[in-house]
Amino acid sequence: MSKESKFRLVQDYLSTHKDKDVAPIWIPAVWNECEFERVLYERDGEICVHPYDFMTEHLKYLDKLSWRYMLKERTNLDDSAIYSSLIRYSTAWDYNHDGTIESGTFLRFLILLPLLKKMGINILYMLPVNQYSKLNLKGDIGSPYAVQSLFHLDQNLHDSLLDGMEEFTIHDELSALVEACHLLDIKTVVDFIPRVTAKNSAFITEHPEWVYWIKMQELEGFAPPSIPELGFFEECTPDKLEAVYHSQETAAFLRKFSPPPNELHPILWQQLKERAAKTGDELLTLVEQEMGITTAPAHSDWINDVQPIWTDITFLRLYKDFSPQVRHLISSDQAPYVLFDTIKCNDYPGEEPNLELWDVLEEAVRFNLEKYGIDGFRIDIGHVLPIPLLTRIFDTIKEMNPNAILISEDLFNRNHKKAASTGYNIMLGSGWNVMTQITKENLVSFLEELPELNLHVFACAETADTPRITSRGGVEVARMIAVFNQFLPNAIPYVTTGYEMNEEQPLNCGLGDNTNGEEISRAFFNVMQINWTNPAPMLPLLTELSEFKKDWPQLVKPENFFVAQSPEGTVLYGYMHGERTLLCCFNLSADTSCQVDLKVAVPGRNPMLVALDSSLTGSSVGQTLDSLLLAPNQALVLVNNHRQVS
Repeated sequence: MSKESKFRLVQDYLSTHKDKDVAPIWIPAVWNECEFERVLYERDGEICVHPYDFMTEHLKYLDKLSWRYMLKERTNLDDSAIYSSLIRYSTAWDYNHDGTIESGTFLRFLILLPLLKKMGINILYMLPVNQYSKLNLKGDIGSPYAVQSLFHLDQNLHDSLLDGMEEFTIHDELSALVEACHLLDIKTVVDFIPRVTAKNSAFITEHPEWVYWIKMQELEGFAPPSIPELGFFEECTPDKLEAVYHSQETAAFLRKFSPPPNELHPILWQQLKERAAKTGDELLTLVEQEMGITTAPAHSDWINDVQPIWTDITFLRLYKDFSPQVRHLISSDQAPYVLFDTIKCNDYPGEEPNLELWDVLEEAVRFNLEKYGIDGFRIDIGHVLPIPLLTRIFDTIKEMNPNAILISEDLFNRNHKKAASTGYNIMLGSGWNVMTQITKENLVSFLEELPELNLHVFACAETADTPRITSRGGVEVARMIAVFNQFLPNAIPYVTTGYEMNEEQPLNCGLGDNTNGEEISRAFFNVMQINWTNPAPMLPLLTELSEFKKDWPQLVKPENFFVAQSPEGTVLYGYMHGERTLLCCFNLSADTSCQVDLKVAVPGRNPMLVALDSSLTGSSVGQTLDSLLLAPNQALVLVNNHRQVS
C-alpha cells in the first residue's frame, strides 16, 4: 500500500461501518476512556457495545487527545515511562461471552492508549509480534520468543473487524498502531531476536547450515553437560574452558551433534524439500523421520545452570568455524555444536563470520524501521552477540534513526559502562532482582549506585520474565514499590502489562521464580486475560504518581539525589536543591508501624507537607509534619513549602 496514513484508513473504514448489523461485544468498563454513551448493557465491571460504533468513537477520542501532544524527535529518558505489552495478551478478552478468550490485536490495543497516557507512558515496548512456531508448543499457544520469521507477523494479531479491508495487511495494522502511538507522543520499541530462532525456523529451508543439528536418538534428555569441577551458575570465562572441555560429560555431549542435512545427505535433503513444498508437510518433521536428525534445543550459557532447556528454539550459527580459543580442545572432525562458550559470541568469536546470515539480520532491522516506523529495539540476549555484528546492527539503526531507543537485556547494573559504550541507552538492570527480596540493605545498595550509571535502567519490581510483585508481597507492597520506582535517578518507571490492575498471574517466571515448581498458567504459553475488572486497581495511583512528578522536573535529577538516614526497616531517599526538597519514605515491614523523625532525616527542611500516600485511604495527604508514623508497607512522598512551579 502507499504511504498514506494507515491510522486514517482504519478510522475511515470503521466509521463507514458504525451502523453495520453485527453482534455486540463485551469489554472492560475501564477501557471506556472515550466515555462512549451508547452502552447497551453494563454489569460486573464490563460494558456491552456495538464494536464498530465504539471503535469509531474511540478513535475520534484519540484524535482529540492527540491535540495535547507533539511527537518529540528525541525522547527525554529522565522524563519517561515504559509500558511493556504482549499484544496478544494485553487486550485478550471473552468479547462474546461464549467462554472463549479471544487474542488481543493491534487494533484493540488502540483502546488502551489513553490509559497509557494517564500513567505517563511515552515508550511502548512490544514483546515479540512476529510469526512464531507452533511446533513443540509450550502450553496452549506457544512462546512468542520461538520466532519463526523475522519478516512475518503473528496472524492472531489481525483483527476481524478489519476483514473487509482487502488490501490492508496485518503489516498495515501494526503501522496503524505505531502511528496512533506517535499521535500521543508514545515511541514504539519492539523485541528483536537475532541470536535464536524457532526449531523449525523459516531459515531452514534454504539455509539448514544456519542452525545446529543433533541426532534424533539424543533428543530425549538432551541437556548441556554438568561440570562437577565447577560451581553452580558460573559464567563461562576463559579460565574455565579447560575444565569444561576436559569433562567426560562434555565429550559425550559433543558427540550428540550432527552435520546439517544438506551436508549429511544432499540428495535426500533436496527430495524432502521438494516434498514439503508440494504437500505442505513440515520440513523439519520430514528430516527427523527420514534422516534421523533435528535442530538442537537451546540452553543457558551459564555453567551448571538449573534452567531447563528451551525445546522450541535453537541457536543461530553466527560463525562458520570454531573459536580459536577452543579449537585445540575439540577433535578435527567435530560437527558444529553449541555450548556455554559458543553461545557467547561476544567473548568467543570465530574467524569466519556467517556474513550471509548477518546480512539478513541487518535487513530485518531495516524492515522494521521502514515498514512500521518503529522507534527502536530491545535486543534479545544481545550481550552475547558478536561485537562486529552488534555494531553493524546499531550503525544501521542509528543511520536510519539517530534518536533510536536501544534496550539491553543485561540483568546487572554493574555492566552499565559496557552497555552504554556498545550503543544502548537503556538496560534492564538489577531492579527486578533487588526487589525479589525487599530489604533495606538491598534497596539502599541499589539506590546508591543509580546516580553513577552511564545509561538508564528499568525501575521495576516485575518484568515479563518474573513473577508478579502482588504474588510476592500483596497489593500494599506493590503500591509501596510503585512509589519507590517512580522517582529513582537514571531509572525509568516500567509497567509490565497487567501491573496497573494488580494482576497476580505472570507472563513468565524465568527470573526470580517463586512457584516452587508448581504448574501455573503463564501468558507466554497459555491463553489468559488480565484482571481488567479489578474493582481496586493500581491505575489511579500510577496516574497520580505521573501527574505529581510532572511538577518537579528540575529537582528530580541525579545530581540532586540523596539517601537519607532512616530507622531500621525503613528507606528514605529524595532530592534537594536550594530551598526545594522532595522526600520519599518507605516502611518495608508488613507488620509493624515505624516512627520517622524528619528533623533527623532532613535537618532544617522540616516541617514537610505530605503530597502523596500509597495507602488506599491516602488519609495523611495535606498534613504538614515534623515526624511520621508510617503504617506497614506505606509509602509517603513529602515536599517542603518551596514547591517548584514548572
